[in-house]
Amino acid sequence: MLASNWTRLSAFVALLPAIASAIPARDFDLDATNLFSRDYIQPDVDNTKAYPFSSTKQPDSSRWPKGLHFAVDYYPAQWPEFLWEDDAAKMANATLSYARISEFDWAILEPTDGTYDWSLLDNSIEALHKQGVKVILGTPTATPPIWAVKNYDILGADAQGRVRKFGSRRHYSTSSPDYRMLSKRFVEAMAKRYGQHDAVVGWQIDNELGCHGTVRTYDNNARTRYQQWLADKYNNNITLYNEMEGRVFWSSTYQSFDQVDLPMLEVTESSPAGRLDFYHFSSDMTIEYAKTQVDIIRKHSDKAITTNFMGAFLDFDHFKLARETGIDLATWDSYPLGNTEQFAWISDSDKVKYGRTGTPDFQALHHDLYRGVAGAAYNKTAGPFGIMEQQPGPVNWAPYNPSPKLGMVRLWQHETFAHGGSMSNIFRWREVPFAQEQMHAAMLRRDNVPDHAYLEQQQVVHEDLPKMMSLFESNDSQKRDVADNAPVQTKTEGQADVALVFDYAAQWLMEAEPQSGTWSVDMEGFESPSMQYFPLVLNWYSALRRLGLNVDVVGPSTPLEGYKMVAVPSMPILSKEFVETWSNYKGVSVFGPRSASKVAALSIPDGLPPSNGPVRDVLPMKVTRVETIKEGFGDMISYGGQQYNVSGWVEWIECERDGKNASVSIYASATYYGYRDGAPATCGNKDGDKQTHYVSAYTPVEFLVSYLGDIAGSAGVKTLFGETPQGSKTDLGKDLRFRRNGNALWAFNYGPDEVDLPAAPQGATLLVGGEDGKIGATGVAVWSLE
Repeated sequence: MLASNWTRLSAFVALLPAIASAIPARDFDLDATNLFSRDYIQPDVDNTKAYPFSSTKQPDSSRWPKGLHFAVDYYPAQWPEFLWEDDAAKMANATLSYARISEFDWAILEPTDGTYDWSLLDNSIEALHKQGVKVILGTPTATPPIWAVKNYDILGADAQGRVRKFGSRRHYSTSSPDYRMLSKRFVEAMAKRYGQHDAVVGWQIDNELGCHGTVRTYDNNARTRYQQWLADKYNNNITLYNEMEGRVFWSSTYQSFDQVDLPMLEVTESSPAGRLDFYHFSSDMTIEYAKTQVDIIRKHSDKAITTNFMGAFLDFDHFKLARETGIDLATWDSYPLGNTEQFAWISDSDKVKYGRTGTPDFQALHHDLYRGVAGAAYNKTAGPFGIMEQQPGPVNWAPYNPSPKLGMVRLWQHETFAHGGSMSNIFRWREVPFAQEQMHAAMLRRDNVPDHAYLEQQQVVHEDLPKMMSLFESNDSQKRDVADNAPVQTKTEGQADVALVFDYAAQWLMEAEPQSGTWSVDMEGFESPSMQYFPLVLNWYSALRRLGLNVDVVGPSTPLEGYKMVAVPSMPILSKEFVETWSNYKGVSVFGPRSASKVAALSIPDGLPPSNGPVRDVLPMKVTRVETIKEGFGDMISYGGQQYNVSGWVEWIECERDGKNASVSIYASATYYGYRDGAPATCGNKDGDKQTHYVSAYTPVEFLVSYLGDIAGSAGVKTLFGETPQGSKTDLGKDLRFRRNGNALWAFNYGPDEVDLPAAPQGATLLVGGEDGKIGATGVAVWSLE
């Protein structure tokens, strides 16, 4: 199979000159809003006292050009100027409409304090624009110059108090007044110069906010800001602060807020509530910093603004950032192989099996997540998003850095569009022969020969999309512009049947109080906890996808009207916004372990979990004990005649409260098997127009496929093939995935072998792949649906 793929691609590259001359560079006029056909729902905005900032101007999706866009990351400063125009011409011939530039060029553009040299940007933008390539202009604030380090107090510090040094990137503290001043000054100058430039299609603020563990910084500036943040949150009442954080324990009370230190270098475990407050504060500093850049650019430019998020990065609240800054679209950096290698919670066997493809649901989850994050900017359920960096080949930063299987870059690009993304931007144009990323692949090799990513991008452009043009033709009356800010309270064609609620605060609480792991003073946290938030969410998302369902990933404040089923993998503290939203929801909900188990700041609720409120009101149950257990203990859950091993997190629950019983047999019930044989593992209850379920353990995906499948079926959810889910009977398996977007249906094969495709929905027309009812390894199939 590998040899045949290589033969096919080699033959294809021989045709590239003829193809390039025959097809001019262009954006495909494929209206992403047709694929993404949806009205949106308007939630409330978070305005709690501790976080008063909000965007000065509203986002507008019309600032971002419609259509599907191909782009590339380009670094003119790393190449001689005589190459720029030739590079731009080759980009245009490759149908690359946009190039992101300059996100690391601060020292070049402001070589000394307050003195600017714009020649690099002026000349490189002109060279690109001359060939019809527009730029996404990055503010280079992730790389403050040496003069800023020497002359100002801008550096952050790690959890051991060690000051971060100059020499790589992201060495600043978002709490530093000096850094805020320097950053504002530079962005103001840049925005004034290029804000109305015809070649600028959009802006990227900073780069990978918080990367390398830099959201949480332990410098003196952070300490000062943290003390003020706490005073604001607790109404300048130090007694209230001590009570809410449980400071009576170990006699750790404070007499004033200026005595409160950052949670670091304490003899043993610090206050979990104190750490949780610090995590919220650190998130707010990142958001506040990002907002300053957006507000400055808005004064000088009417072009789209974004920032590039990352995979499984949870240190700040992305929904809140979008809501408070008002970014016009969300983008993220997709590195499927690097992310498969770097996370310890991915099993060694999966790292081998998916080492050249990425795991089947990691990219998809982030597409759906950042579509939901983009929606938060518009106070709606979803919004425009794209990829700012797509892995092209081996990277340089993971523990191991293999090459993708041939065909995977093509698959990843299709997957972006299938989930509603409007841009696929490959990192980078040409491999750089020096510095930290000299081993990182690109579209071109170091000798300027097109590499695999180039060839596969061309296959998407010249082979696949021309076959799919019929998908994007519709009457204007059928189009829904995502810039329409009118709140709509009904489900529309584009909305999935199922919403999965993603809660960044749940991650921080599980970090602060994991009930497992080993405390580390050096890292100010627990090493190797038994249950982590992101893999828990990924299990739930994977189960829903294996059932052949589209899933919307939404934030805690997103209204839930129109969804037939809502999945909440975990939400230990029910936020005010979620309580308001969920109280109004009429439908089926499933909560996972630890949900409603704590109250602010971080303590066990009166009367045992779930906490007092709407979940307790409709689901009479109690969590009486929690244990964290290793794999191999033999604990199991029995459901539907099958037994499933459980480990990591297990709760003892009672399906009754205050004389009321929760029916453990409403559509779906599970019990523990072996230890505590017959004890309930789930509770379920119907109360008026709500049907609510609770799962009490960190379970394998296979259990969730069966359990959630049965509940989805009872909720009236339909698969992408129009069928009613029937638990494990409708399981697509580990490798085959489907995604519908508007009238298009995609199939993706992440597995090592060719597999049979399920029967397509009635009236479907096969456009790409899927010949003979099969799909090969790394294969893509696309149907048009009536």
